[in-house]
Amino acid sequence: MTFEELQKIVYDAGIVGAGGAGFPTHRKISDKVKQIIVNAAECEPLMMVDHHILEHHLQALVDTLNVLIDTMGADEAIIGIKGKNMHLLDTKIVASLEGTKVRIKEIPDIYPAGDEVVLTYETTGKIIPEGAIPVMVGVMVINVETVYNIHCAITNGQPVTQKYVTIGGDVDEDITVKVPVGMKIKALLEATGHGDLDGKAVINGGPMMGRLVDLENDSVTKTTKGLLIFPETHSIIQRKRMPISMTLKRASAACCNCTMCSDMCPRNLLGYNINVHKTVRAASHSEVTDSESFLQSALCCGCGVCTVIGCQQMLDPQKISMDVKGALGRKGLRRQNNQAPQQVRPERASRLVSSSVLIDRLGIRKYVKAHVERKYIDFAPNEVYIELKQHVGKPASATVKVGDTVKVGDVVAQTAYEDLGTTMHASIDGKVKAVTDRFVIIER
Repeated sequence: MTFEELQKIVYDAGIVGAGGAGFPTHRKISDKVKQIIVNAAECEPLMMVDHHILEHHLQALVDTLNVLIDTMGADEAIIGIKGKNMHLLDTKIVASLEGTKVRIKEIPDIYPAGDEVVLTYETTGKIIPEGAIPVMVGVMVINVETVYNIHCAITNGQPVTQKYVTIGGDVDEDITVKVPVGMKIKALLEATGHGDLDGKAVINGGPMMGRLVDLENDSVTKTTKGLLIFPETHSIIQRKRMPISMTLKRASAACCNCTMCSDMCPRNLLGYNINVHKTVRAASHSEVTDSESFLQSALCCGCGVCTVIGCQQMLDPQKISMDVKGALGRKGLRRQNNQAPQQVRPERASRLVSSSVLIDRLGIRKYVKAHVERKYIDFAPNEVYIELKQHVGKPASATVKVGDTVKVGDVVAQTAYEDLGTTMHASIDGKVKAVTDRFVIIER
């Protein structure tokens, strides 16, 4: 397989990062990649999708990594997995990797181990420069499910029409299911016996970085990893519902400038020049002349350690930093004085946040189950809402019109190959019911 053929297969299959912002994967494939890092950290508490894939499809992952190594001319592939999850891996397959270009790397049970900057350091010892992407240090970071999607595309020509999703939180039983992309989240929860949400709210993603679900409008996308149900009174929900205006007012009144948010920041500890407390002060006090305090928010990954672990005043530096980062991005403003840290800060080792401490600080210990069951449910939604922007970059444009008949796997929307984007496919057989600026709606 040639380099260009692999890129085209991945683009045609509509493969994007399955666990984060949804970066179009074909654009990560580069001849500059020397190390492929598989993110098997299952970073946030209560998220269990990668557990299933690692346990049941490890050989498929290894085979796919060998294809990627050969095609890109990479030196090796590293599966970064927390030591506590090593039991998921087939010991015979692990033993067979001895002397090959694919290896397993045990990483500590810390948060946020899945942040690409942290994961790159923990697996290779390299520090990605400020404002840079992994390929600038010869690295490609790719999620477990994304690798599996590449396997399906290479071996079966299968595009991304379904998504693994964990449903957990304040439920009797945590489950992982495979769901048609575009299925309404409300319909999914009803089909799995979680339709009664009186007094509860749902988060799409983990408790730290996930967002609140709009049950009337939100659907499953290629980046939906987990749906977590919590009581509306839980601090996680209350914090996510607080308007940014109130968050800023509370910070202006209560922030004592103690610097704990900066001191605990995982990227600061890797040597990044990110001082969260300065962003909080500048934003909450409208210190518009201090441009660097605003621009440094571009280095924030939004992990939330500053809020949940660092701040002793129960403020929300995470929300403030991400709001500033988003505003700067919309204005096209970029930080110019990025640096390349040569070593981590000496205090890093003593400030790493264990998953156990995070679980207790979040107040979700009672929601952690000993087992997450993989349930094989044949979902048959009457309608699916295929979002045109499920990825970083330019939204896809519909390639179908109202009344067209489509089958599972048919292309319904696409971003031009030369642009940053991907391809969308029908996830059920049916007819195109509507095409809006957000969705292609297909009716069974």
